[in-house]
Amino acid sequence: MKQRFNALDIRATVINLRARLIGVRLQNIYDVNAKTFLFKFAKPDDKELVLIESGTRIHTTQFSREKSSMPSMFCAKLRKHLRTRRLTNVRQLGVDRIVDFEFAGGEKTMGYHVIAEFYASGNIILTDQDYRILALLRVVQGNENIKMAVGEIYSTQSVLREFSKVEMHHLQSALAKAGPKDTLKKVLNIAFDYGPAMIEHIILEANLNPNMKVATEFDTSDNSPMLQALKDAFDKGDQMVEATGSAVPKGYIVLFGDKKEPVEGEEEAMEIYDEFHPYLYKQHASRAYKEFPTFDAAVDQFFSAIEAQKLELKARQQEEAALKKLESVRKEQESRVEGLLQQQMTNTRKAQLIELNLPMVDAAITIIRNAVASQMDWKDLEGLVKNEKKHGNPIALIIDSLKLKTNQITLMLTDPEALEDEESDEDESDEEEDDDDGDTSRSTKKEPEVYLVDVELSLTAFANARKYYEQKKTTASKHDKTIAASSKALKSAERKIRQDLKETKITASINKIRKPFWFEKFLWFISTEGHLVIAGRDMQQNEIIVKRYLAKDDVYVHADLHGAASVVVKNKPQAVGQPIPPSTLFQAGVMSVCQSKAWDAKIVTSAYWVYPDQVSKSAPTGEYLTTGSFMIRGKKNFLPPVQLVYGFGYLFKLDESSVGNHISEQKRLEQSDSPANEPVTSSSPSAVESESGMATPGSVTEETTTSPSESSPGTPLPEESKPVADDASGERAKSVGAADEHDTESSEESDSSDDENAFPDTQLASGLPQSTTETPEAASEAWNKYDLEEYGEDKSLPAFAQPQPSSTASPNKRFMSAKERRQLKKGQKPTDGSPDTGSSKPEQQKTTTNNKPKDKTTKQAPPPPTRGRRSKAKKIKEKYADQDEEERQLRMEILGSNKGPQPKGKKAKKEAKAKAEAERLAKTKKEQEQKAQDEREREKATGEQAVDTDQPQNPEAVGEEKDTEMIRQLLKEENITMLEADEIANLSVLDSLTANPLPEDIIHFAIPVCAPYQALQKYKYKVKLTPGSLKRGKAIKQAQSVFMNAQEATNREKELMKGVPDMEAINTMMSKVKVSAPNLEMNKRKKGKK
Repeated sequence: MKQRFNALDIRATVINLRARLIGVRLQNIYDVNAKTFLFKFAKPDDKELVLIESGTRIHTTQFSREKSSMPSMFCAKLRKHLRTRRLTNVRQLGVDRIVDFEFAGGEKTMGYHVIAEFYASGNIILTDQDYRILALLRVVQGNENIKMAVGEIYSTQSVLREFSKVEMHHLQSALAKAGPKDTLKKVLNIAFDYGPAMIEHIILEANLNPNMKVATEFDTSDNSPMLQALKDAFDKGDQMVEATGSAVPKGYIVLFGDKKEPVEGEEEAMEIYDEFHPYLYKQHASRAYKEFPTFDAAVDQFFSAIEAQKLELKARQQEEAALKKLESVRKEQESRVEGLLQQQMTNTRKAQLIELNLPMVDAAITIIRNAVASQMDWKDLEGLVKNEKKHGNPIALIIDSLKLKTNQITLMLTDPEALEDEESDEDESDEEEDDDDGDTSRSTKKEPEVYLVDVELSLTAFANARKYYEQKKTTASKHDKTIAASSKALKSAERKIRQDLKETKITASINKIRKPFWFEKFLWFISTEGHLVIAGRDMQQNEIIVKRYLAKDDVYVHADLHGAASVVVKNKPQAVGQPIPPSTLFQAGVMSVCQSKAWDAKIVTSAYWVYPDQVSKSAPTGEYLTTGSFMIRGKKNFLPPVQLVYGFGYLFKLDESSVGNHISEQKRLEQSDSPANEPVTSSSPSAVESESGMATPGSVTEETTTSPSESSPGTPLPEESKPVADDASGERAKSVGAADEHDTESSEESDSSDDENAFPDTQLASGLPQSTTETPEAASEAWNKYDLEEYGEDKSLPAFAQPQPSSTASPNKRFMSAKERRQLKKGQKPTDGSPDTGSSKPEQQKTTTNNKPKDKTTKQAPPPPTRGRRSKAKKIKEKYADQDEEERQLRMEILGSNKGPQPKGKKAKKEAKAKAEAERLAKTKKEQEQKAQDEREREKATGEQAVDTDQPQNPEAVGEEKDTEMIRQLLKEENITMLEADEIANLSVLDSLTANPLPEDIIHFAIPVCAPYQALQKYKYKVKLTPGSLKRGKAIKQAQSVFMNAQEATNREKELMKGVPDMEAINTMMSKVKVSAPNLEMNKRKKGKK
């Protein structure tokens, strides 16, 4: 396997680095290990990572690697001199394996050089513009004349020799120096700087054998065809080398094994990389290989795959070591338990043997005890026992040894019962055997099993047996305790080892660095309706967003606060000309306010939105707009006040095969979240005049304008205006005016009128003359305060703007009591005896008859207010004079207070549940009917088309439809949804991002998102952020702990979220926050216990 670069590889890499890095600044330097360093070059919207391993390789990389937490001394030296400097040149010194990086200098320095050597053990050297060494990776002594150390001059003249072509005399002289056993490949590889692979390619190109003996098999004469063919092959090799220095070559990775055709039914073999080259040489043409667009990409794939295999091997070794450790702990516990069990059996056996040989044991104890009591010498006593053994004394024969120092003797005891059983068995076998075989069986008789038992001389035989039984009980108790303790210890060790293995499995991997999307450099999120919302992080980004990304169909959102971000809501590509939903505008307003000083000050305020043509960079005469400031001309459409609630979560990038699983889900969510059925409207805002002509940095300046809908100071404003929709034309009609100020009525009637105005839900058919002094524009804007209906998807008018039936009652209508109203409602005749009742009845009936065909939903007038409520109604009217029903509904939705009273009691809850179920069934039935109707219309259209077309259907089209349907079914079995052609055409980058990945989805990476909490409601991983004192890093850790401990989290999702770089997540998170999430405190306690 090829392990390091040769001169041709260096040449191919340098030309690629020159094309990509010259003119780019060095952002930072990291040390991956003691010999490998990562140089990070940055340019706008792009970053290049160059990996240099001393003595081995140099290439750019697209894979992320673990870096050292603290830089080494050499890395710190490189950072000090080279960080933020621009790379001016990259070159190869001559034809040697040395690369010279030249960096521009500063005010006081001329420049620096980084020299990377890739021969022998390699080296990385930092020098100044005169090649004076400032720092080096390792100090080496080249020879007596050249010294590599700090302060010395690095000699470049010795290696600055250009590539020279091979001439005929050079070739002949090299071949003439060959030894008797030298092969052609070996001789040419030593003589020329082409590398072994290139030399072998040249030899094969000349149709020669690389292993042929030069001295005996090669003809070196002047007119030799072999020599001429070799010279022609070298000329072709020279052309390849020269082409490498002028153009970026392709890359090839040669695999182990020969090229094989794939066989159906066989699994694909694992790809094992063998070599990498900038050209596909002749010796590799018959082998399996992989082609890459550049040599740099091939090298990156080659070494990154090897590193991943090494990391995987390392993780496997750690796993094996952990399992081995667990196995050793288990064996140790088992051996301890087994020893205690064996000790119990031994003690029990000794006690039983003493009981079975009781007379002999008592006799031996008595004899030895008496001898010791008579003060007999211990050596004489041992001699006496030996003599008695020789004489065959049975008591002496059972004594094995004397342990008088511990007042014990060792006895050799046997089991007499077992001996009797064996003798009886032998007798039976002897009777069955012949006489000749009897002698053999007697000679092979088994000896009885003898046990050594220690007995105390101070105790009797029974006492010694009892002592062994007590030892057995003690050992049994210890055995039970050991089993319980070992079980707990084993479970604890196993749990700890498995947790370590789990963490090791997640972190031990090399992931490809993802290319960030264009909007990730800004503050961004995706609204609930799927619209992209972006905002600037600073004044420069505010300027870029408006100038570069604010298009015709987009919307600009801002707030009149210091530090508020300029927010741009991007419209969907397939929704050109369509308005943006109100909820998206509201979420963009939340973003603008929360990114301002209102977050720190905890101020609840409103944002506003305008059209792109209202945003201008041209300032009025005599004024100047700073960077990030813009002039707003025309009407500002203010949004409702926002709450300071933000959120943090994760999106996941889907594979192309998994996007279809989420397209229908996204459409359903957008339809359910769409406010088309809930119009959000209010009274029209007037253009806000700028108090000062000077624009402040980061703010939006508004030019003073006059709207045609504004009333002049001399024109009296009406009390109330109600836009009415014209059914015939669809346009807004003139509003119905209120009563004249100077109209004289009774006090009761005026009080009743006040009460009616205080409650917008109550609508009265007024009989007063209508005012026609108000224009249609003013009437329409009177209720559309936030202008959301005009820009939203719903074109229906609010309740109070619906057409009202005209009343034919006289202005001086008689006052009716509550009793009369109840009787009239029931259809009874009032019984108050009023003389006007009978006369007014026909008129009322006539009025009712005339109004019936016009509007069947006319509401009855409420009863007059009781005493004490009139003043309250007046206060309510004054407080909410500018608020209509739609605005009230919007405010209640934001506050979450419009849910109404909850049912109490089992019966009420049961009824509410039944009602909800009935609504759900009705909705499902309606959807099915709509689907069936669409199907019928589609079939009808297809039938009409078939009738109109007399020609028969194309059989190829029919076959394609069948194939498409078959493919759709096959993919459906694999949980892959096939998209239609129009759906594929409308796909965008945002469609490949999902917040709720399915178990069968293929996900590539995770993206952190910080957005208004309303936009994160459907996210699988989310936490709530409110103003607080927590810094970004700690907030990220708390959020990560919540996500990692989530029960529904899969291993793949955890791995991707853990693989997000810390700085990427920290840059996304807001500062000074308080993190809120379910079970957050429990996770903290768990972490504290660990």
